[in-house]
Amino acid sequence: MTMKTTLRTELIERRNGLQQEQREFFNQLIFERAHKTRAFQLARTIHVYRNLPSEVATMPFLEYAWATGKRVVVPCVDSSQPSGMVHVRVSNSTLWRQGALGISEPETWDASDVVDPASLDATSCILVPLLGFDTRCHRLGYGKGLYDRFLASTVGAISIGLAYELQRVDGVLPTNVHDAQLHAVVTNERTYQP
Repeated sequence: MTMKTTLRTELIERRNGLQQEQREFFNQLIFERAHKTRAFQLARTIHVYRNLPSEVATMPFLEYAWATGKRVVVPCVDSSQPSGMVHVRVSNSTLWRQGALGISEPETWDASDVVDPASLDATSCILVPLLGFDTRCHRLGYGKGLYDRFLASTVGAISIGLAYELQRVDGVLPTNVHDAQLHAVVTNERTYQP
């Protein structure tokens, strides 16, 4: 097993070990801290993942973005795409279904709802899921490279990882050339920046 594989296993166990009440409290703290960041407040477009049960909850971010008139885009896994994902504009009337990997995604969408990642620029804020991170905002993902490819195709968008403090790795994460470094990581305890 590689170091990354070992780390992924350990971090999933740590995250899964959170009690539901504690997780909900941490989710609230993370939302309060992250949605007040300058990047989120100034963004005209928010790209936000729909979370797995053990990940930081993201629905509050979608609701806040809709309430403040921001365009909201979510990723959907699509193996027919070279990047492995398609990015879809959603609204508060979007109906959701369980998609690939057990993640909520829109039931349907039109071609006009699909957003080109290259259009996500400095007026966009991307909330990124992760398994682990270090204090320099290197991210350990799930190993498929979906977000690394996606972030590399955006133009100046600000990327913010959402994580529980217990997902922080001591030292520096092992990284490859294609691994994207985030602009910030927000946890229940603080905001990290490289």
